[in-house]
Amino acid sequence: MPNPPQRIRSSQHVQKESIAALVRSVRWACRYALLGLIASGAGLFATSPVGAATIVISNVRIIDGNGGPPIEHGQIIIKDQRILAVGAASSEIPVPAGAQHIDGRGGSALPGLADMHVHLLGGTNGVGLDILGYQKYLNALLYAGVTTVMDTGNIEPFILQLREEVRAGRVLGPRIYCVGPLIDGADPVWPALSFAVASKDQVPRLVASLAAEKVDFIKLYVGLSDQLVRTISAEAAKHNVRTIIDQWLRNGSGDIAQEGIAGFAHFPSHRIGDETIATIKANHVFLISTLAVQESALGRRFKDLRFLDNPLIADTTSKAALDRIRKEYGGLSAEQLAAKSTFTNRTDFQGAESNVPRLLAAHILFAAGTDAIYPGDFQGEGLHRELELLVESGLTPLQAITTATKNAAAIVNASDEWGTLEAGKLANLIIVAGAPDRTIGDTRRVDVVIKEGAVIDRTALRLDHTHIPDYQETGSSMAHVW
Repeated sequence: MPNPPQRIRSSQHVQKESIAALVRSVRWACRYALLGLIASGAGLFATSPVGAATIVISNVRIIDGNGGPPIEHGQIIIKDQRILAVGAASSEIPVPAGAQHIDGRGGSALPGLADMHVHLLGGTNGVGLDILGYQKYLNALLYAGVTTVMDTGNIEPFILQLREEVRAGRVLGPRIYCVGPLIDGADPVWPALSFAVASKDQVPRLVASLAAEKVDFIKLYVGLSDQLVRTISAEAAKHNVRTIIDQWLRNGSGDIAQEGIAGFAHFPSHRIGDETIATIKANHVFLISTLAVQESALGRRFKDLRFLDNPLIADTTSKAALDRIRKEYGGLSAEQLAAKSTFTNRTDFQGAESNVPRLLAAHILFAAGTDAIYPGDFQGEGLHRELELLVESGLTPLQAITTATKNAAAIVNASDEWGTLEAGKLANLIIVAGAPDRTIGDTRRVDVVIKEGAVIDRTALRLDHTHIPDYQETGSSMAHVW
């Protein structure tokens, strides 16, 4: 999540015992309250993908995600959930009898995209919650060609159950990696999503619990001291779990990079020095980009509201939400737009973008993420905006695509499973009109989405309030002390 403005903490701190009791109560209340939510809603909202034992895609340019030039006049063969063969059509790849044929119509095939920083319960204003609207977010992601996400902070039992139901095929959505809750200090910024840690004595039991739930990372938050960051990261390593962190203005800090973390959940919001980049590299720390939420916080994207008409937004977002944005942001100057946000926190967007080519030149691993959902930063469409911003920052289109494919898989140690179009890997891919290797905006022109070998019916993913109500979002989930 982006950085709320820094304020003085309340002088009345909650005692450690009260925090622990409150967290236990909230966790079990959430577990019982949410136990039947996904199961009861899955049959109503999910749209079953169209399965076929073997699929042959031809007449397509292949961008395999490795960063090299496309294969022209390519052909891809999918059998069950995996890619059987990839190559030029002239290479005489044997085509199995009875296969379903898809004509790529001269478009481009690329790996299914991955957004490595989302929150699957956030409201459209960025601080409220819309837990019941989870399916519209999953649909929006698939509609935009996003077949994998990492949820980087959520209500623990909810996101764990959602991850499992998607994995089992009972809920339609992109594959979910998750961190569970945020691990924050004694006064969490986002109490409903957080576990409060006031003492190192809490760490062993907390880490053991999260490891038992098989979270993909443990996410540390801004209220933790450097000592606790080090302690939790060391304890997590004993369980073969890694930590990522959001330290607000200290994202990208060389000091934090030396505390045992695996990665920063955000790019720094300012230019960092060469020495800091060297420290990040020396400690093998990765980063997740999230330029889209920085742009959103500064109001820069609202200078021209026509972007809201893009089908990836208009087809998956409620009219009421879009009308609210148009009313709230329309006709404002750049200064007025920036002043509206409480999340700018001295963001130097030009400085943030200047880090991108320097991190690339230093061979530091980074992947694309959005921190969706915030005003102007949407689930699904936001990742395409992120790729555009990475190109604006100095990457080539092919390098940007790699951040949302190959690099994303590398961050979660899944390079053998997905992230590139290669024989043996999961058949997660999209076909888009145009040539995104030349014009990055063409990634938006999604025609076909295939997840794990099944063709997704994109038409059925468009938001329909006869199936998914326009739920009333909650008020701010941010603690009042901030």
